[in-house]
Amino acid sequence: MKQFILPDYFSGDSRILLSDKDSHYLKNVLRVKVGAELRCTAPDGSPWRGIVADYSEDGCTLELFPGGTQTETEAINKSSRTKVILYQSLIRGKNMDLIIRQAVEAGVYSIIPVETEYSQIRLKDYKKENPERWQRIIKEAMQQSGTSVHTAVGDMVRLDDIPSAADGDVALFFHQCPLEKRTLHQYLASNPECVSLFIGPEGGLSEKDIRTLEAKGFKSVYLGENILRAETAALYATAIVKNLILESDTWKAL
Repeated sequence: MKQFILPDYFSGDSRILLSDKDSHYLKNVLRVKVGAELRCTAPDGSPWRGIVADYSEDGCTLELFPGGTQTETEAINKSSRTKVILYQSLIRGKNMDLIIRQAVEAGVYSIIPVETEYSQIRLKDYKKENPERWQRIIKEAMQQSGTSVHTAVGDMVRLDDIPSAADGDVALFFHQCPLEKRTLHQYLASNPECVSLFIGPEGGLSEKDIRTLEAKGFKSVYLGENILRAETAALYATAIVKNLILESDTWKAL
């Protein structure tokens, strides 16, 4: 179900006037009629119900009520019971934008750009305008997909500076070589509260990168013999993990 992300200036008001851009989105993209109800999400991630009160030359007037329906709340609790964090070695331009868009659609909790030995972009060259563009991509992807997870993109860090896996959590890195014998089912069978996924750059992970990840508690997952592009690997890994989490009650009962 698609949703509408409320503007940054929303502060709990019961009635707001939307900008021309947001009004156009509701009227001409979502085609929401006057009097119709829609699912909304505040900037802080809280659920709201909105009713279109009016379309005028000034924009769309939206009446707002806190909370969602019981069905929505149950779906949100199930889909977000395990946080998925994506550590992505930063790659250039539109491919990184694509990774962020797809990760948001898949319900990833947060995305952390990382500098590795073979990264295409170094920390010293990191462009500060990227986060503003990424916020626009996140909003578009959240509205399109209807995800209940309010994805955040963190600051870029060096691999040495990422945190070690906490007790009870699962941390995985994906590799084209079978470095470990355990399966994803075995890693996820413990019902972890948080799963961290690490995806390397186009050039892959160096031996030094692998040693660093292993020292921080990350376990290797074999992606198969095919060499995947970084943006493909990120989507592939995220989709598999999210689906296994969603269906965990079923496959653990077998």
